[in-house]
Formats: sequence, C-alpha cells, structure tokens
Amino acid sequence: MLGLAARVKALAVADPVLDLERRKLLLTSREWSGYQMEELALTAIDTVTLKMDFEDGARHEDIVAAVARVARLQMPQRDRDEHTDVARWILDSLLNVGTVDRDFSHVYGIAANGTYTAHCFSFKLLREVSGLDGRPRLRASNEAIAVLVGAVDLDIASEQVAADAKLEALVRRGRLTDAHRAAEMALRRTVQYTEHIRTRLEGMRRDIRSVDWVRDVQRMQTEALEHIEDRINAENTIKDNLVRMMENSTEDTTPTQAAELFAILEECLRRHASLQANLQEVGERFRAEQERQSFVPPPSRSHVALERQLLEPALRLSVRQAYPLLDRYATAATPPHRPAIIYLPDLITSLMTPAAEPDGDDGLIIDPEFGDPDDVSIFTDEQYTAVEALLEQASPDGIRLSELLDAARRQGATTGQHHLDHLMALHVLGLFGAPRYTADHGTVLAALADGSELDDPLFAGHDLLVVHGPAATVLSACHDVEEGAA
Repeated sequence: MLGLAARVKALAVADPVLDLERRKLLLTSREWSGYQMEELALTAIDTVTLKMDFEDGARHEDIVAAVARVARLQMPQRDRDEHTDVARWILDSLLNVGTVDRDFSHVYGIAANGTYTAHCFSFKLLREVSGLDGRPRLRASNEAIAVLVGAVDLDIASEQVAADAKLEALVRRGRLTDAHRAAEMALRRTVQYTEHIRTRLEGMRRDIRSVDWVRDVQRMQTEALEHIEDRINAENTIKDNLVRMMENSTEDTTPTQAAELFAILEECLRRHASLQANLQEVGERFRAEQERQSFVPPPSRSHVALERQLLEPALRLSVRQAYPLLDRYATAATPPHRPAIIYLPDLITSLMTPAAEPDGDDGLIIDPEFGDPDDVSIFTDEQYTAVEALLEQASPDGIRLSELLDAARRQGATTGQHHLDHLMALHVLGLFGAPRYTADHGTVLAALADGSELDDPLFAGHDLLVVHGPAATVLSACHDVEEGAA
C-alpha cells in the first residue's frame, strides 16, 4: 500500500496544474478558452526551477514575462495586456494565493494490518521567500520539480545517477534527439538535488539543536560531496564523448543538437560547482550557528508593572524629562515587524476595514495624479546595432576582447556614441556564460577564457577570445581551450 500512496501523491501534485483548465471556464468576465493553461503552468514551474540557485530565487517579473511569451504563441491574435494577465493568473494559482498558508492538500489512506488510516498530504508548488535584497522571490518546491520529472518520493541522488547514465548511453549511440530530452531531465534532477540539500541546511540555520553534526550534517556533507564529484566526472565524460562524436559526424543536424546539449551540460556543471562550494563551507556555518544560537543568553522575561514602575514615576517628571524615557520603552515593547511579503487575505482584511470617522471637517482633500514613469534605456538602439556589427567580425580563429574594446572606442569617438565600450564588455561577458546559437546559419558566437589577462585602462580580468563559426568548430575550440587551461 505504500506504493499506492506514492502514486496517489503523484496525482495530487499534478492536480492543481490540471485543475487550471477547469477553473479558466469559471472566469465569466474573461474569455480565455483558447489558452492551454497546464502548458503555461509547467512553463512557470520550469522557469522558476532553472532561474533559482542555491542562494536566491527567481523574480516575479521574469516568470510573468516567460509565461506571457508562451501565451502569445498560443493566442497571437490577443493583445499583450491579456497575455500578461493570463501569466499573472497562472502564477497566483501556482502560489495558491487566497489561502492563509498557501498549501495544497489532499487526503489519502494507508491500509495496514486490516485497518485503514487517513493522512493529509500538504504541499506547495511555488513558494514566496524573501530574497537577498529583501524583496519577494520565487522558489520551486521538490513537489513542483517532481511534476516536471514525473516522480514523487524517490531517492533524488539515485535518480540523478540514472539520468546521467541514460544521457551518456544516448550520446554514445548518437541519438542526439533523445539525448536532448534526457539532458533536460538531468538538469532538472540537478536543480532538485540542490534544493533538497539547501532545505536540509536551512533546518540547521533555524535550530541548531534539531541536527547532530556527526549523524546528520557531516554524513550528509560527505555523501553529497562524493555524489557531486561523481556527477561532475560523469558529465565531463559525456562532454568529451560529445566532442569526439562531433569530430567524426557527417550529419547536418548534429552540430545544432550538440551545441544545445553542450550548453545544458555546462549549466549542470555550473550548478554542481556552486553546490560543492556551499557544502565545503558547511563546517564553518555549523560552528557559526552553534555560537550564535547556543551561547546567546536567554531573553529576559520579567514583566513590568505599568502603574507602579512606569505611570507613577512618569507623572512625577516634566514632559521634557518623561518623553525620552517613554519613547525608549515604546520602542522596546513594540513587537517585530512582519516581512515585506504581502499575503492576499491580510490585504483584503485591511482594505475592507471601514475607515474611522473624522472628528471634524478637514477641508477638501485633493487626490494627486501620478503619470506613468518613463522607461529610459541606458543604451540606444544604434549602440546595440554598432556592437552587433563589431561582433560579427569575429571568425573561427577568434578576436580578443581588448581588440573589440579598442574598435568600440574608435567608432564611439567617430560617431559620438558614448560608453560603446561598456556595452561591448557586457555583450562579451554574456557570451562567456551563454553562447549564442543562430539556427538559420548553424553558427555559434561564444567567448572563451584561455588564461590571457586583459590589459585595459577601464576593465580588468581575462582577455576573452570571441569566436564565431560553425557549431562543431566552436565546440572543438571550447574543448581545446579547456584542456589548455587544465
């Protein structure tokens, strides 16, 4: 019956996504029948999963924009405002806005020893948390990621090993179409494993007494580091096999698929490296939390007799003497403020509370009128066009960032376009993290770091090599640069 319960949980997790199709028909004020809501919901979950990292989550506006783009593809005849409204409705539904705890719940039972026991399975798909800057951010739960990969209550590490093994077998056999789907699945498993580790470390931060260093933290750290090392070795092996296969392949579609596979594997390696760095700091964090939580003196719980200790002494003082004392007491007695994240039930309660009647006529109150803020771009369209034209000069042999910066400054001085070199530096830095693939020509524009230092009066770091050419040639150059750097 435990297997049956796991399958019931899997159905329960998928139910809020599938229920969106039924709920859109109940929106009598809107005609949204043409949108495929479950596809938009999965797009939202997928985008949050790929944008969040160990330290921070995804921004609301990024998720709304990603879902609105898919909605525009589904219903191109509708206007942009409707696509945005649909995206916001999808996001609010996945957050379960309108409930106090924002949990989805489902009742299931387990039959054992002739008895049937009912249990309540509570879960979230997306969670709102406070970001590093204090603003709300979105994180996908393990249950939400399970919707994408199609499994609940499975060992994540074992599933990740299986996903990498499947991907390696498909690459070795040259089945790149199937390998692309397997690589996307492996990436989601990587994100799910990172979230699993982050959640366990979060418990240590909340209460150090709830974990044991030897039994819980150290064991988890050792197992996770060994698992990550195995995954990094496996994914590097898959990359090497992919490069060798590209060198011997004669298929026209292989470079495109290989470039996409290569980008997914690079993202997996980046996330594993980030998780590895955080795990190596667990010992220091544990000791810091132990010192912070265990050696702080307990708070004083003595009560104040307001009349005898506060009111009577204050009445004996003048206003000038009593005010600072009462002000300090009021500050200390005020409870902590709630987080900046606004929940809909609290907001509705505040809005529905009648305003207090004024004691007298305060005169005419004029409501101010605010105009729409101007969205001023730092760089002009002409500057973007000029930088793209300079990047097109890159060849398979490559051109240095220093040369591109000099060319941008010369052109900026000639045409009067200021900060053209700053825009060039931003473009090249973006190409280093995410190569640009052009499907029409089968070419890749990328920036590589081969250890050369940048000699520039404004910028510092690596003198990146910008290469532009067929996907197979660029992938081979990436591999050669990585071997040279190693």
